[in-house]
Amino acid sequence: MKLQMAITAYLILQALAKDLYEDFGQCLMELIRNGLCASMDNPDKKWEPHRAKIEVSLIEIPALLRKGKCLVVLDHGKGLTTAGLKRYFEWLGTPLETLRERSRGSSNGSSQKGIGRLAALSLNGKCHDKDISVAAKNGFFVFSRTSSSGEIRFIEVVPEKIETDGGTEVDRFITPSSEEARFLNNIEGSFTAIVIPTPVFDSADEIIESIKWLLPREANKMFDLRVNGKKVAPPELQSAVNITWDGDKYRARLGAFKKVSETDEATGIWLCDEETGFRVASCVRMGSKFMPMPLWYPDIVGDIFVPGLLRHQGTARNKLSDAFTRKWDDEWRKLLLFLSTVVAPAAKNLLDNDVEETGASKALEDLVTLFHGCYGLPPEKEPGGGSGGTRIRTKSPTTPDDKDRPKEEPKPRHKTIKIRDEVYHLYTGRSLDPDLFAEVAPHNSQLVYVNVRGAYKSLPKNLSERKEHMLMLILIAIGLNENVNNPEEALKFASSRRADFLKK
Repeated sequence: MKLQMAITAYLILQALAKDLYEDFGQCLMELIRNGLCASMDNPDKKWEPHRAKIEVSLIEIPALLRKGKCLVVLDHGKGLTTAGLKRYFEWLGTPLETLRERSRGSSNGSSQKGIGRLAALSLNGKCHDKDISVAAKNGFFVFSRTSSSGEIRFIEVVPEKIETDGGTEVDRFITPSSEEARFLNNIEGSFTAIVIPTPVFDSADEIIESIKWLLPREANKMFDLRVNGKKVAPPELQSAVNITWDGDKYRARLGAFKKVSETDEATGIWLCDEETGFRVASCVRMGSKFMPMPLWYPDIVGDIFVPGLLRHQGTARNKLSDAFTRKWDDEWRKLLLFLSTVVAPAAKNLLDNDVEETGASKALEDLVTLFHGCYGLPPEKEPGGGSGGTRIRTKSPTTPDDKDRPKEEPKPRHKTIKIRDEVYHLYTGRSLDPDLFAEVAPHNSQLVYVNVRGAYKSLPKNLSERKEHMLMLILIAIGLNENVNNPEEALKFASSRRADFLKK
């Protein structure tokens, strides 16, 4: 006897939609990517973005949502063919045969994990209801046509129905003049439209802000994208560092972060797929275990383009897969060679020599010594870079006047410590709110920003009090990050780690 696993509404909503992606922008980009792939069905499987036109809009569709606007993601591709229907609604994940084809390079720029279509659920506000029975009754609609005119396939995707009905009805057709399809009246040819009721976005500007950094930033990689009719372009590439390597297959465009407004946040460096231009992995999130110093510093920003990288992307679209980053992988080794010997030295030149010497920065040196005395020194090396990143030795150019002068190496902007068995980096390169001393980086739980550049206004004057104050705030920040919804546990964490120092 053979039994086939049935997918549950809970799994669809939680593991494959809401919990998988970092933010709503990533979810929307999944739908846009699907539309791009449908628009580039060429025999030689080349990535040709000029073929694609994707339209994202917030519009009223009373037949689907009586009050408010729906989010629509429309592509002018081939529509849902028989093979496309099977792939979309029959397979959860990518079949082995397709994966074998992609391993031979015929990915057509997608390298999808086979679950991106479910990201549409995360863009429906009602799918985030705390009551799972309510959330499961909500979903999205698919409108598709494979011919130049005529009837439109109309599919309703609802997690509860998928579980209870054992699948999704895909053979319902409506006319272009029907109430549900009137918003498509002026669309000619084949297309697919994903329609999401009660969307999480309130405006076109909010949509653009959520995806602008995820769009291909090289001009020849960008496609025709319109949001509520407005053509959208990604932010320009950085220009302070412009590096090409190995016949231009590897490219790096980096700069130092410059805050323009109070809401600006540094996104760090991203590794991007060379063929499509899509961002694949955040160097900040991957941290010093994989990225050489200072590429994981948040205040160096930009893009590094690497051939064939998209197929090595992790499912959540922000890190590289574990299999790829094993040190015996030849592609990974070549990437590390480029990052360590070519990009990292250039990136170092973007930084100031050090943070300014303040009372807090001097106390931090003593505090780091206390951490080392309590928990021991952090590991000298880890796979791919070590606790302080890969150490690069480069020769500086000399002149007759300075050839005998000792060279002063820039001091790193982080201090590495251990807390029991965990390694953390105390990052000194940015100022926080004047009332905040320590904060864990949002995308890297091992990176802790410490406010030692002079902005923090509550620092005690006495050195011993200052160190105690800083110690507890660092421990509390880490505890709060590990216990987001339980401040009592966060305080227990800080108190128990503080007690470790008393035992020494």
